Amino acid sequence: MRNFASRELKGRFKGSALGWAWSLINPLATLAVYATIFGFFLKFEPPTGGNGTLHNFAIYLFTALVLWNYFFAVVTGSMGALIGAGPLMKKIYFPPWTPIVGSALATLTQLGIELGLLVVVYIIIGNISWTVLLVPVLVALLTLFSLGLGFALAILNAKFRDVNYIVTVLMNLLFYSAPIIYPISLVREQYALHPWARIYEWNPLVQFVEGMKDLLYSLKAPSLSSMLYMVVVSVGVFVLGAWFFDRTSRDVSDEL
Repeated sequence: MRNFASRELKGRFKGSALGWAWSLINPLATLAVYATIFGFFLKFEPPTGGNGTLHNFAIYLFTALVLWNYFFAVVTGSMGALIGAGPLMKKIYFPPWTPIVGSALATLTQLGIELGLLVVVYIIIGNISWTVLLVPVLVALLTLFSLGLGFALAILNAKFRDVNYIVTVLMNLLFYSAPIIYPISLVREQYALHPWARIYEWNPLVQFVEGMKDLLYSLKAPSLSSMLYMVVVSVGVFVLGAWFFDRTSRDVSDEL
């Protein structure tokens, strides 16, 4: 597992002149595009930060974007990791889940770099509190949730290669189904006229994204009900995904 993570990290930017700098350039470039479109042209208004003076759409957006990038990379990387390990699995035996977890560990390293940069920015602008200590808990829960989905999708993709393309389409829908580029207040304003719209918050990604914004931007802990929901969903999805992978992966090398 450690070897797969090391190979993933070494190969990720191999041959690149800027190397690991791309791990920051890519998310910052994405941030610049979204901040320009939604913050400048469409003028989405971020809420006021926890220190009472912060009112910055780019920081508000980046706080959610780092979490989404991690979720996206773990889920889609799981499918690529299992397929990529196929030739090696035909030569030597190793548990088929190891390349998936190794890929997730490599992605976790990149998340650490992005989160470190984000926390430094919050410290510089004076918007920091004890709630930052709960960020690793949120990341741990999201890791379980993402890996559970990754296990199930990786084995399905090994048997039916169309799954990869379907997941790509669904990821685009999921991105806009969570309050990443817009404040959740825009959705909650609709609850009075459309009470059924409350099912929007059943989406686990809504809870994770709002949880990260609460901890770093608003400087408050997520509600107890939200935390319990994330724990139950994360553990449940991980257990189901791991169980499904274990039951169906014994002859997976023949499919790769």
